[in-house]
Parts: sequence; C-alpha cells; structure tokens
Amino acid sequence: MKKFNFTNEIKVGLFVIACLAGLLYLAYSTGKLSTKKEGYVIYVAFNDIAGLEEKAPVMLNGLEVGKVDAINISYDNNTTAITLKLWLDAKAKIREDSIVSIKTLGLMGEKFIQISSAGNKGFIKPETVLSGKPYLDIDALLEQAQMITKDISTQVNKLVINLNSTVEDNKGSVSSIVKNLEATSKNFEEFSDDIKRHPWKLLIKTKEKPKKE
Repeated sequence: MKKFNFTNEIKVGLFVIACLAGLLYLAYSTGKLSTKKEGYVIYVAFNDIAGLEEKAPVMLNGLEVGKVDAINISYDNNTTAITLKLWLDAKAKIREDSIVSIKTLGLMGEKFIQISSAGNKGFIKPETVLSGKPYLDIDALLEQAQMITKDISTQVNKLVINLNSTVEDNKGSVSSIVKNLEATSKNFEEFSDDIKRHPWKLLIKTKEKPKKE
C-alpha cells in the first residue's frame, strides 16, 4: 500500500482552514456572527456625526445592543440633517426620555452611538425617530478653553495695572499711615514697658479724683 505524503502546500492549506474555522467559532460564540436576527429599527437625526461610520456599535448604558445599519442625508427647511438607522436587539428597550449621543471609543478614536436611559418613561416603538445630542468636538472645546484663559489673563493684567496705579497715586498717604502706625506701636511699647517697671503708677492714677471746675 502506497503511503500518503503531506506536502507543504497541503499543510499550509489545512492550517489556513483551521484558522478560519477558529475565527468563525469565536465570532459566533461572542455574538458577532449570527444567522438569526431578532430586533427592531429606530432612527436618530444628527446635525453632525463626526466621522461615524456604518456598522458602528450602539451602546445602551455601556452595553452593546446593536449597530448603525445605514446613514442617510436629508434636507429640510434649508437645513442639512444626517439620519442614522439603528438596528437594536429585541431585548434592548429604549425609553422615551433617553439621550442619544456620539462618543469616542478608546485611543483609536472609533466612534459609536451611546444611548443613555435613566428615566422612568415608557418605551419607544420601532421606527421611532429621535433627535441626537450635538457632538462635542474636542478641538472646539480646547479652543474655547484657550480663549477663556486668554480673557482671564487679560483681566488679571488690567487689575494688576490698576492696583499699581492706585498704590502709586496714594504712595504719600500710605507712607504717612505706615509712619503713624509705627509711632503708635512704639508709644504703646514704651507705655507697656514703663508700666511693667513701675506698676504703682496704675494705682496712683486709679485713686486720682477728677478735678472740679
């Protein structure tokens, strides 16, 4: 009987097939791949989606419950709106007062949809259209912070200049007040020292009667 030999090509092919089978198993076991989709669709309108792409994850209070199924542009009353079609798992219930916003995931900057639901209102129905919260651009926030910092610095410089000018204009008055305080302090020290050395003076002054006119 002739013995079957495994060539390098066959070994490489088997290895690739095994890797693909392992990846398919992991995708299926983690829920990334499913032949059975039980869910519903809602829509969210944004003015700016900040680079969000299709298939981006949708999180409900931090738990992944769906994905961005489609992105469409609409024009109404001279305004441009971007409407996202979100597919959600059937178990994910969205309340009427939920806040829908765009967030950044990790250091790579991947965008995702965050649905924050903490109220006690009823649940929305499929095909409902929600309004998304405006995206907060980090660059715009940093620019605003720099402008505020510059404004504060300018106000502080003006205050310092005014204080210096006030002190300069009243330099004579300030010096006079300081001298008077120093003289008063010196007189008080001399008086205290004299009382310590001659305490009987207090008794004499206490016994003195007021002069009659």
